[in-house]
This record gives sequence, structure tokens and C-alpha cells, in this order.
Amino acid sequence: MSQENVELLLRAAAAANAGDIEAGAELYHPDAELRDLQHPPDMPEVLRGRREIVASFARWTEALDSWTIEVLEYVDADPWVVSEVRWRANGRDSGAPIEFRAAEAAEVKDGLILRQIAGYPDIATALADLGLGD
Repeated sequence: MSQENVELLLRAAAAANAGDIEAGAELYHPDAELRDLQHPPDMPEVLRGRREIVASFARWTEALDSWTIEVLEYVDADPWVVSEVRWRANGRDSGAPIEFRAAEAAEVKDGLILRQIAGYPDIATALADLGLGD
């Protein structure tokens, strides 16, 4: 098990929970790619480069208060870490609570997140999509 990859994922979640977008951004490779399988209609499915990823995170924090990410389970499939996460937030204007669970996959290279795919329904689906299933 690549404990360093898992620790990187947990640091990224901690930075997001602290609202520290810049610290979180430093955990992504400059040429990182983030693909959101459940992206909102006004945002692209694929973000390329650290700058686009940071801008997307900033948009989410503008719309949401009390944003938290809880890593419920993870599978280290070096160089990938696949995790089940619970996202919680409140709408900034409405105060409406938002909660959902999804699986995410992060490919790590040179101690940074190179590729991330969000929005899988579960870990098994993510592993199968990556060619890492049973």
C-alpha cells in the first residue's frame, strides 16, 4: 500500500475542509486534470491545469457555506487512490443543506495529484472504470 498517496488524498480533504484553496491547489500537479462525471450544467466536465481547478473550487466556495468532505473509505491501487466521500454544505443564500456521497479516484505522480475523476456512484464502479476491478 502506498501510504504516501493515501496521506496526500487526506491532506487534500483537510485543506478543502479548512477552506484553504491555495494549500489544496499545491497538492495538484501543475498539469493536473479533473473530470467530474456529475458536473453542474454551467461548469465543464473536464478541468485542465491547476489554475482551472482552483477557479472551480473558488466558484463552489462562493456558492456554498460550511463545505466539508469526509473520506469514508479508500482503496490504494497505486498510483490511484479510490475513495468514497461524503460532501456536505449549505447553500450560501438559501441556507439549504446539501449532502451527497460519491466515489472519487485520484492518480498520484511525483507526490502530486495528476488526474482526478469525481462522481462515480461507488468504489467498485470507479475501480472497474480504471481497469482495476476484480
